[in-house]
Amino acid sequence: MAIFEVIEPVAGAPAPPGPWTTRPAPPASFSAGAAPAAGAPVWRARLPADPQAARAALDDAGRGLRAQGAALETAEGRMRRVAGGGASFAAGRTPAPELELMGLIGELRAAESGASSFGLRETASAGWGEAEAKFRAFAAQIHETLTSYAVVETEFGRALIGRTSVGWTGDVRSLLAAGLSPDQADLHRRTLALALESRAALLRTFTTVLRGATIVATMISSPVGAVTALPAAWKFVDQLLSDMRGS
Repeated sequence: MAIFEVIEPVAGAPAPPGPWTTRPAPPASFSAGAAPAAGAPVWRARLPADPQAARAALDDAGRGLRAQGAALETAEGRMRRVAGGGASFAAGRTPAPELELMGLIGELRAAESGASSFGLRETASAGWGEAEAKFRAFAAQIHETLTSYAVVETEFGRALIGRTSVGWTGDVRSLLAAGLSPDQADLHRRTLALALESRAALLRTFTTVLRGATIVATMISSPVGAVTALPAAWKFVDQLLSDMRGS
């Protein structure tokens, strides 16, 4: 069974688009040559030792990433439907992203009604506070992505066969295991391509959240507008991607 994970230095960072899960970065300790750039996220694929199964796992991962990308393209339109009051669903069949968004907007409107005495933050619900905290972690993850190398590792069976660091300026540094077969080298190349495509999708997610916040802002009366709406837009997009990942 293949495992795709991002060793993430940002606490609470969400899973990027694609097959990835996140886990906190441990204290730096690497033994296969040069260590990854300090503090950089590590995108790691742990592939089964059978080459055919490894290729199939990467194929499935690529299909899932493309499906999430297609879903992401629908996010703005779906938020506009909610904002325009045009969203209608069969009883009990409201999609989770829309349900989450409408719930957060209701909570924010309720908070705004008491904000004159206490301020919006003091009157916001626990659900809104959670959305804000997760958005802050997401924003920190984006900053880390923009300022760090992409470190990509491929394990074949239990052996680390390749590690590549890619900077935003295009510089690439790779370490490959001695005696690597052409098939194994291709697996690392495909893992690298998957990680970089997922990284690009993560940045597109951020852009979608920013655009979505301007849509959500039309549903509230807060004077800070889209800034206040960012956590709700983030929650919608995150739920949308989570639904696609689950399916």
